[in-house]
Amino acid sequence: MRKFAPTLFYPEFLRSSAFLFSLVIIIFINPFLDDSIFGRLISSLLVIGTMAGALTIMFSHREVIWFVLGMVGLCLIIEAVSWKYNNDFFIGVKYLRNSFVFGIFGLILFYYLLKVQPLSLTEIGNAISIYLLFGLSFGYFYCFYAQLHPLAFSHPANTVVEIKFDLIYYSFITLTTTGYGDIQPLMKVPRLLAIFETIFGTFYIAVIIGRLVGLGSKNP
Repeated sequence: MRKFAPTLFYPEFLRSSAFLFSLVIIIFINPFLDDSIFGRLISSLLVIGTMAGALTIMFSHREVIWFVLGMVGLCLIIEAVSWKYNNDFFIGVKYLRNSFVFGIFGLILFYYLLKVQPLSLTEIGNAISIYLLFGLSFGYFYCFYAQLHPLAFSHPANTVVEIKFDLIYYSFITLTTTGYGDIQPLMKVPRLLAIFETIFGTFYIAVIIGRLVGLGSKNP
C-alpha cells in the first residue's frame, strides 16, 4: 500500500495549504468587500497576500522566481496607483491584472505539477489551487470585459459589486461545466472564452486524475 510521507509539518505543505486557503477566502469573501473603502482595502490585501503566497511556493523554482517576483512588484505598483486614482479605468486595470497574474501562476504550478514524481499531500493541494487559480483568472477577465462592455453579459446584477460576484460565480460554473444558464455571454469574446474554459476544465480534471492515479500505481 502506498504510504504518504509525513508532509504535514513540511514548509512546502504549510505554504501550499496557506495558499489554497487564501484562494478560498478570495472566492467566498472578496466579492462582498468592494462596497466600502475599508472593504476595498481588505480586498486588496487579500489579493496581494495571495500573490505573495504564490511567490513563496515558487522559491524552489529558480528559473521562474525572478519573473514571478517582477510580476508581484508590478502588481504592487498598480495597486498603489489605483488607490490614488480610484476610477473605472483603474478598476478595469486591476481586473485585468488579477486575471493575468492568477493565470500565469496557474500555468507555472501546472507545469511543475506534471513534472513532480512523489505523490504527496502538497501536490494534491497544489492541484486544487491550480483549478481555483484558473477559475479566478477567467472570472476576473470576464469582469474586465464587462467593465469595457456593460452589455457583454445577460445577468440580474445592478451594481459593480454584484456584477463582480456574478461573473466569478459564472466562471466557476463554466469551469465545472455545470451551466445553469442564469448568466449568459452576449458577445463573441466572452462566448469564445467560455468555450475554452469549459474545455480546459474538463481536460484538467481528466489529466490530474490520470496523473495522480498513475503516480499512485507506480508507488504501491
